[in-house]
Amino acid sequence: MENKYNLDSHKLHYHYERVCEFLTKGDCYPIYMEVSPVGSCNHRCVFCAYDYIGYPNRKLEKKRFLEFLDECKEVGIKSMLYAGEGEPLMHPDIDSFVLKTKSLDIDVGMFTNGELVVKRLSDEAIGAFTFLRFSINGGDKESYKKIHKKDVFEKVIDNVRYVKNLKNKNNLKTTIGVQFVLLPENINSIKNLISILRDIDIDYLSIKPFVLQNEQQGYRYNGFDIDLKEFFKELESMSTETFKVVARVNAFEKYGKRNYKHCYGCNFITILDSRGNLITCLPYLGDENFMYGNIYINSFKEIWNGDKRKKIKYKLENTLNVKQCPPNCRPNAINEYLFELKHPSVEHINFI
Repeated sequence: MENKYNLDSHKLHYHYERVCEFLTKGDCYPIYMEVSPVGSCNHRCVFCAYDYIGYPNRKLEKKRFLEFLDECKEVGIKSMLYAGEGEPLMHPDIDSFVLKTKSLDIDVGMFTNGELVVKRLSDEAIGAFTFLRFSINGGDKESYKKIHKKDVFEKVIDNVRYVKNLKNKNNLKTTIGVQFVLLPENINSIKNLISILRDIDIDYLSIKPFVLQNEQQGYRYNGFDIDLKEFFKELESMSTETFKVVARVNAFEKYGKRNYKHCYGCNFITILDSRGNLITCLPYLGDENFMYGNIYINSFKEIWNGDKRKKIKYKLENTLNVKQCPPNCRPNAINEYLFELKHPSVEHINFI
């Protein structure tokens, strides 16, 4: 299963033309973009990485964003994830965003708490997704309410079931996943969730660690007092031929560990926040020092090739101390790959 979805690593080597462009020219347009359609959220998860923002009531303007999608296609963006700082399904035009993205032959994914799936997404939009991943961080009503601060566990499970039934009915290719952030408060409920999802027969459940972001306010993680390796083996044994439990072991074991000195990954990954700012990565959301520009002022090409991005790019690749960055960031795995290509750790590389 890990080899099929590769949730614990990267897939940059499948885009060798773009990697070669970066290595030979020093720059390239990104392959992947994560979009925050809104700043607000209808849940208040205890581990929320962006609680410091205050869940602002702001959203991307429909007309400009649809134009922006054309600009993304023009520069070769290959995939777009709707997620980010808020709950993407709270945007009233999210259905049209998804359908326009797919119409441009850009792969579409979404992370969502799932409460509004049936209300905000048409069946056509659900079928447009490469993957739809639900964030469910409690395995029963009690633990779910404790983590999400919302008593909608059964509603979300019903929405997962609806998407699965739609997939079967219309023979959709959409991959249906669930992500579970493992915490001391929910660890005892995860087996129950696995049983529920196995019966629905979705594609996978991914188990990931809590990640502390730079400005995060509300939650402090104290770890576990059990052998996680053995625990994960037990959970993965609950898989079937069609439903897989995937424990992101590398993310747990390598938490906060980095074998590279600088950040090259932001050449291939970029973020659009709900204010229209194009930024390096989510851990620096709201920090002017990591904002390339704003789509309400400039086009994608103007921002990406502009002087401000050049200055930020130089900082990321030469002076930024990545050990001060939050652990397990989105570009982490591809940074390890790119750093090794630019700074080989082995001798005699021409003797292949």
